[in-house]
Amino acid sequence: MHDLKSETRRFRDWATGLAARDGQWECVYEGWSAWYEAVLAWLAGCPERTASAEDVDRVLYAIARDNDARYLARELRKRYPDALPWLTRIALVHGETDARWQLAVELGQLTRNDEVETLLLALAGDEDEYVRRRAVRSLAALGVPAAEALACGEWHRVDDNQQWARMSALECLRALKSPRLAALLDDALQDVRPHLRQFAQRLREHDGGTAEVG
Repeated sequence: MHDLKSETRRFRDWATGLAARDGQWECVYEGWSAWYEAVLAWLAGCPERTASAEDVDRVLYAIARDNDARYLARELRKRYPDALPWLTRIALVHGETDARWQLAVELGQLTRNDEVETLLLALAGDEDEYVRRRAVRSLAALGVPAAEALACGEWHRVDDNQQWARMSALECLRALKSPRLAALLDDALQDVRPHLRQFAQRLREHDGGTAEVG
């Protein structure tokens, strides 16, 4: 049985020794299977009330580092769905961005209830644009009416990633069958940014179809 503390330390030691880190630097780590086993074993045996702050931090750190494969976040939701909300509550306070957006995605796969909705609304107010984007998309997927105003708010928010935020807003409004979609789709088709314009064109051409933004 692999130990959470030792496997997390093993990864940290490896990461400290890296000469350079590109956008997917974590993927080349060779000890992922042992770390996965340690995290999932801890989740299986450690209920919320007995979890130490240090171990919770290790789990959230592992989820954040697994942001490319997203295996841990998915397995958390599939195997231990009851743990997902309480880990999210902690991540809202001191979890990394790369943990928060993954948790937002997985919350959107749960059955809609007051707790899930409240957590997603909190994530939709995150300081990070990508966390907000994924939270609003999860709210829209769950059919939460507040997602409409949040998506429109992201459309008008000035941000370095606004082009991608606007594509996501269109997708959310489409999922909600919002009457506000038509006007924003017209605006997007006239936008000078090519990716946004092309995305809007695909939405129009494939009504009910396949366009999707990250």
